[in-house]
Amino acid sequence: MSIAKTGALQDSYKYVNIAIDSFDGRLLQGRIYHDSLEEEIPFGCISEMAICLEKLFDELRYPMKSVDQRTFVGIKHVGPSLRCADEAGKKRLQGKLAEFCLHVKYRFHSTWQGDIMDLRNGGTYSFQSFLELMEYMDRSLGHGSDIMHGLGKRMCEVAVRNFSHFVMGGDVSHPAVDKRMDFCNEFDLREEIGYMLNPLPVGAEEEKLIVPRTVTVSAGNFGPATFVVRILFRRNATWQGTICWKEKRCQVSFRSFLEMLLLMQDAALCSEAWDEEP
Repeated sequence: MSIAKTGALQDSYKYVNIAIDSFDGRLLQGRIYHDSLEEEIPFGCISEMAICLEKLFDELRYPMKSVDQRTFVGIKHVGPSLRCADEAGKKRLQGKLAEFCLHVKYRFHSTWQGDIMDLRNGGTYSFQSFLELMEYMDRSLGHGSDIMHGLGKRMCEVAVRNFSHFVMGGDVSHPAVDKRMDFCNEFDLREEIGYMLNPLPVGAEEEKLIVPRTVTVSAGNFGPATFVVRILFRRNATWQGTICWKEKRCQVSFRSFLEMLLLMQDAALCSEAWDEEP
């Protein structure tokens, strides 16, 4: 498919407008607009936004991937079809809550690097990863939290109890903590796992306890799909580790928080195909 690279601004094909309509319960909902598209692309959560943008970047061949995205089955099952735009169909989106102009310059380390501009106040933020982009959007939309201290644990348990149209929810727990911490979106998930990873306050004693993080996903009528996730490093402004899909006996290493999310989404979307195999 050929992509139109014309626009009012030089190199306008490098920029994507994102209109945010709602952030209730930290569930990011809005629309994506690019000069090459006939119409806006709606999204109901930040995972769906990332999936649509990944496909758009692949179609544009900008920015080029430094590595291929890993999957459990070797085939991606994500993203809507993208169509070329006519000049008459182009317009700038108006978001009910906010508007951003996103410029992803690179896709190194299986994540994104670039700049994002708030079109309402002109402020620009540079990010080194999708994880940092999430943190910026969380703060700019009136939420967010700065976790100074956590449990100092490398392992936790995550149970995803519902999965509907890219939106996941459940709870995060650790054997050293009595309560389970609920999450209903990717922002909560990032925050709760981050709390497990962050260092203890100075002088606090750390228990020598290591257990796997277990993620259970039910995708519509398919599932549950159980994942064992181990986050081993925090480099390149993101996370690295392994994720094992227990039912299918598949294990894949992930190089970023974005890749971890995409692997979970891919597993949920390809569950139907796997279940239909003879």
